[in-house]
Amino acid sequence: MELFVDDTRILLDPRRAEGLSFVSHAHSDHAPSKVSGEVISTEETGELLSKHFSTLAYGQKFENLGVNFRLIPSGHMLGSSQVVIENGFKVIYTGDLHLEGGETSGMGVVEGCDILIIESTFGSPFYILPDRECVLGEIKDWIEDCFSKGDVPVLLGYSLGKAQEIIKLLSGDYKLGLHRAVYENCKKYEALGVNLGGYELYSENIREEKEDRVLIFPPAARNSLKGNFKEALLSGWALHGATKFKFRVDEAFAISDHSDFNGLVNYVEKASPQVIYTLHGFAEEFSDELKERGFYASPLTKKQTELNHFL
Repeated sequence: MELFVDDTRILLDPRRAEGLSFVSHAHSDHAPSKVSGEVISTEETGELLSKHFSTLAYGQKFENLGVNFRLIPSGHMLGSSQVVIENGFKVIYTGDLHLEGGETSGMGVVEGCDILIIESTFGSPFYILPDRECVLGEIKDWIEDCFSKGDVPVLLGYSLGKAQEIIKLLSGDYKLGLHRAVYENCKKYEALGVNLGGYELYSENIREEKEDRVLIFPPAARNSLKGNFKEALLSGWALHGATKFKFRVDEAFAISDHSDFNGLVNYVEKASPQVIYTLHGFAEEFSDELKERGFYASPLTKKQTELNHFL
């Protein structure tokens, strides 16, 4: 997305970072595949992506042609940030958002603004997540049930962010075996000062041991597992009863690093912007919900990549 503020052009989570760009976090769907120019991000995001970005600490100011930029936490994952843009008026682009935060990310921050560009992954009232501690209890019950039946429990979540969160939550209770991609990302987290607890790289040698272990794999690597494995998907999409059939898993648990519908509404009400643009996920539905609450809101479509004429 291109955002124009007077003479300053900034690209927000672009696929090609040209000129001045902002990258909100280290997930591949928000990271640039090519970089030519200056990219603003947190140090953690740059390190996780192995990129040489212009890194800012949360709250640190950056100025370009009279326009001020600073980053605030979004709570989505380690190093994730929102960008605050100020030039007589205040614009905030959230990137992926999780106000409640997690064990490895800290909480998201809300500031008042004039214009808000907010992600709406779970922008439908259907998506109200259960209490995380309750879900964690269900996961542990499922793990124990697998052990009692002689099965190996496998938790499926993307290798960067979600995997480290569940490792932090479970490492005190279970021995954990990790897929190599998860393992390598854990080492990056630890290099950035995050203590995840105990874990080890999963291998055939470990498989031959009789001791109970929980495996943590990315979904794309699940086909490499053969034998008495039981798989559970960790995703907010698990709120749909059909999720485990769609993804062909034995169980699915609604645990997410995105704010649910109530969290998104809470953010908007606290920020109290004059204008709101919704994007990703249920952008249209969330925009309509906000209009019903008295806000001026409009969804951004895939074809709508510039925001100069709205400002």
